[in-house]
Amino acid sequence: MGEAKRKQTATQKFIAKYPDCYFCGGVNPSTTRDHVPPKALFDESHRPDGLVMPACDACNRETSTADLVAAIISRWKYQSDPRTFLDHRKLSAQIKKQAPELLGEWMSVLVYGKENARRHLQNRGVDVPVDAGLATIGPLSVRQLNLFAHKVTLALYFHHFRVPLDRRGAVWAAWKTKEDFSMRGVPNELLGMFSQYGTLAQGKWSTEETFEYRYDCNKPAGLFGCIAKFREGLFVIGLAVTDRATIASLVDDESEWVSPAGPLELMAMPRLQSR
Repeated sequence: MGEAKRKQTATQKFIAKYPDCYFCGGVNPSTTRDHVPPKALFDESHRPDGLVMPACDACNRETSTADLVAAIISRWKYQSDPRTFLDHRKLSAQIKKQAPELLGEWMSVLVYGKENARRHLQNRGVDVPVDAGLATIGPLSVRQLNLFAHKVTLALYFHHFRVPLDRRGAVWAAWKTKEDFSMRGVPNELLGMFSQYGTLAQGKWSTEETFEYRYDCNKPAGLFGCIAKFREGLFVIGLAVTDRATIASLVDDESEWVSPAGPLELMAMPRLQSR
């Protein structure tokens, strides 16, 4: 059997075992496999074949830009190594074709002035070398990163519960950059919430330098939470509850929790319009 045929057979078996899409609350049947985190996050798009989710075509396709944005922004750092720089160039070329408006937003820092941007970061305690490259994370990028944060949370919920979070449940997700944690690092109280550790590994090959996460889950109560790190530049914090009624016992404000929905529906929600 050829490689393509083996992959097709593996996909058919996978979606037969998990017939509901992990992302949209199981509203649509799964027809494909979605890698979370995406292959683009890893050097040369090479990753172990784990953390694969059953997805419908629409959810897989309509979150591809969010995957690209996360893969690029997670690589932003001062003095990148040659491998990271080359991957960044390739991914940026994809964004230019797929969503050129995002590239324009990142480059808008040149309009407002790099020095003003550098002072803004320094006022927040971020040490920015004079020759460092800068980019603007504006409203277009914010929406894509919010979508990615929800995608990661729903994927890890599925991975640990082995069923999609359906529309009776709710999810809350947020993202941070390395600049957000530049002064104190990741707060210990946040790490203390999640006692278990996960990464993507195959045999002796561990991808913890590229992707790792802390999590906790209570399956009988239908509770899940995580904080995930992507390369050196991007973090996702997420919570999910199987029964939406549970939220009232956890938080005072339920307005930022959303029910699972398709990517386009989710992106239109007020929750995803700002950080």
